[in-house]
Amino acid sequence: MKSGNKEPDIIPEQLYSAGQAARYFGVHRCTVYDYVNNPDRPLSYLLTGHSSRFMFLGQTLIEYKQAGLPKKGRKRMT
Repeated sequence: MKSGNKEPDIIPEQLYSAGQAARYFGVHRCTVYDYVNNPDRPLSYLLTGHSSRFMFLGQTLIEYKQAGLPKKGRKRMT
């Protein structure tokens, strides 16, 4: 039986789509686009071809995850 929780292997030199990046980070694809637009620490990307698809270099994904993913959600008053 296949385990659905295994994170995909990322090759540093390969390009990955937003969906593949989302599976690697363990988040929804829309959250990856939020990471791209993050004002504090944006996720760098490449635009490919005429369709202008967002693509991410494997090394960038690895470094971004190791640095810690930005937190989302409601800000709590302290």
